[in-house]
Amino acid sequence: MAVLALVALPGAPLSGQEPTAVLTGRVVDGAGPVLAADLALIRDGDVVARGESDAEGRFRLAAGAGRYTLRVERLGYAGVTRLVTLVADTPLSLEIELRPAAVLLEGVGVEAERSRERLRFEETAGASVRGIGADELKLVPGVAEADPIRAVEVLPGVVSTSDFSSSFHVRGGSADQNLILVDGAPIFSPFHLGGFFSVFNADMVARAELASGGFQARYGGRVSSVLTVESDPGDGEFGIDGGVSLLATRVAVGGGWGDRDLRWRVSGRRSYFDKLLAPVAEFPYHLQDLQAVAEWGLGPRDRLRFTGYTGDDVLDFSQLDNEDFPLRIDWSWGNDVAGLRWDRDLDRGRLAARASLTRFTTGLSFPDFDDTDFRSAVVQRAAGVDWTTRPLPLLEVGLGAEINGFSYDNLASTGGTVFSQGEGTGTQVGGYLQTTWGRPGAWLVEAGARVDRWSPDPGDPVVEVAPRLAVKRFLGGSSRWAVNASAGRYTQFIHSLRDEELPLGLDIWILSGERAPHVVSDQVQVGLEAFPDDEWTFSVEAYARTFDGVLTFNTSDDPNDDLDDVLVGDGLSWGADLFVRRSGTPVNGWIALSFLKAERTFPDVFSGALERPEVTYAPIFDRRLDIDLVMRFPAPRGWEGGLRLNVGTGTPYTRPLASFAVYQPRFLKDGGRAGWGGDGESGNDFSGYAVLLGDRNGERYPLYHRLDVSLRKDYPKSWGVLTPHLDLINVYNRKNVLFYFYEYERTPPVRSGISMFPFLPTVGLEVRF
Repeated sequence: MAVLALVALPGAPLSGQEPTAVLTGRVVDGAGPVLAADLALIRDGDVVARGESDAEGRFRLAAGAGRYTLRVERLGYAGVTRLVTLVADTPLSLEIELRPAAVLLEGVGVEAERSRERLRFEETAGASVRGIGADELKLVPGVAEADPIRAVEVLPGVVSTSDFSSSFHVRGGSADQNLILVDGAPIFSPFHLGGFFSVFNADMVARAELASGGFQARYGGRVSSVLTVESDPGDGEFGIDGGVSLLATRVAVGGGWGDRDLRWRVSGRRSYFDKLLAPVAEFPYHLQDLQAVAEWGLGPRDRLRFTGYTGDDVLDFSQLDNEDFPLRIDWSWGNDVAGLRWDRDLDRGRLAARASLTRFTTGLSFPDFDDTDFRSAVVQRAAGVDWTTRPLPLLEVGLGAEINGFSYDNLASTGGTVFSQGEGTGTQVGGYLQTTWGRPGAWLVEAGARVDRWSPDPGDPVVEVAPRLAVKRFLGGSSRWAVNASAGRYTQFIHSLRDEELPLGLDIWILSGERAPHVVSDQVQVGLEAFPDDEWTFSVEAYARTFDGVLTFNTSDDPNDDLDDVLVGDGLSWGADLFVRRSGTPVNGWIALSFLKAERTFPDVFSGALERPEVTYAPIFDRRLDIDLVMRFPAPRGWEGGLRLNVGTGTPYTRPLASFAVYQPRFLKDGGRAGWGGDGESGNDFSGYAVLLGDRNGERYPLYHRLDVSLRKDYPKSWGVLTPHLDLINVYNRKNVLFYFYEYERTPPVRSGISMFPFLPTVGLEVRF
């Protein structure tokens, strides 16, 4: 059964009257579980405010003081109407009970995503948050199948450096500085095939939401962004969703128990190239994952949610014959996540407790060389509690505490020689205070602070205080236009050593401590937001960020020094994001325009000086201008279309300037020299050719642009629904440059390159019953 609303959406005032009164509460059914429902405040036949309750049943509507009719509806339930009287500056709280009934929903006509944005606009002062719902996820063109993380690339402030990687960068931050949560549980490196696509099955995702800046004090551990992926536990009725794409086969099964006191869904996915190609060729790679979510309604006030994920990639050449593949390898990597969350509604707020375990491992072995060992693992155990209360009508206070235990173990050795090794543990104990004061339609102020104590082994403990402040001023006496400003400090105690200039790769995680410092980022942003009418949304934001304690590889490290394999530096980024969205019409979508200037400063390892000078350069994700146009539109014969046009200036690279011969003379004991390389490559001193490099990342690749189109159509059957879909990637076959090769041994020298995705059509089939 379709659910019209999944996430909390309070009311957007529709009249010109200034909203001075607030109606809050919960929607439940007769058996106790909370419900997502449509709500409207009506006076004199006009809808004055409308909204949706969230997946926990909570709602909030703002309107002027006076008497109203409250209408509450949900598909499959009898509607409820109540007379309510709202008093200025005195919130009214209600619990609305709906009972199942075979009724048609006449509808309040709420667009879910727009209502969510309106909620954030009215109740959040500083956070830059954009979301993508389940339907939108499947209409953003993807490679073979919908991908929640690749869909995030279309949001403002987000940069992707390669078609071959789902890894993303937000407002000048590194990829490892993004906190990725699945139902509140952190997950490391959530990618298959070295970053080609994410681990999330779109059939299991209710929505994805990205906070690109200004997030509140309850979020710690990362400095760049927070990506929240919310699983869909279903509506409690038995159902099956399946799909076949060129990449994998997937199935999701859901149901309920106890008149939907319990809702659950489980999904599995596996690629099948290794099985399909087995009769004709060996293809020793496959991926597989399993994801589950369950939600229990423990009476009218309590809710328990479990989230689990396990998945791995296996690249196994060890079973091949030596004559077919002389270098046999067995390489695997994967994630495991388990999370449990308990929520309790209080008379004036909410209490929540959570616990999670997440782990990422990778291992590479060579069966013919038993003394070779390459492995990496990182584990995080977390527990926390959050309490929110409203001691005064216009004041909300949040308190929270958490503890995170980390460990990592990395090793690269062969033939008895250890090339790289690192292991350690760390404990992060943190707490926060967050306050929100607001006068509807006038001011909104958020003030908070976070304190973290980091205790690494090896290393010395550190304490970081991270204050955060955000202010929003509504303009014109209404809740349609507002200006905002925010400032804050953010800290991070974990790093990835993956070389981000490579198109594919795996993260190697280390903890701050004796080996590396922690990251501190100070950030400010200002913006203008608007809902000029019922169809359009507009926002523009400017920001600046500093990053102290960022890392990169030390390409000239001392093999006898275990602690100098990384370089420590700092960074700076500033820019602006524009977002314009249209909804509620047959053709809808948004345009996101982002300007970014990012820098990184590190010691220059190529200088040759004992006191290395610093070099400042643009990192690979410094895409100065990035434009995304996303559209949904009706196509002929009942098909539904999606379109994405992405245009971006070129990313930086280091250009080779010339090639030269290298001579390394050998000296005798008496001071003489053995041989002379004057006769070129035949000389005793000749040791090959080297390349003279230009300024680091001093050149730019050509302009990037790509058009993707998707088409899908539902075919209802007596037993369910069939949905074929077609995705056309790079419709006009633009040859976007991945990287260049320079052949200086040819006369004249020749530059060639490798392109990203060519024109790539993919098809798939989904089934629901």
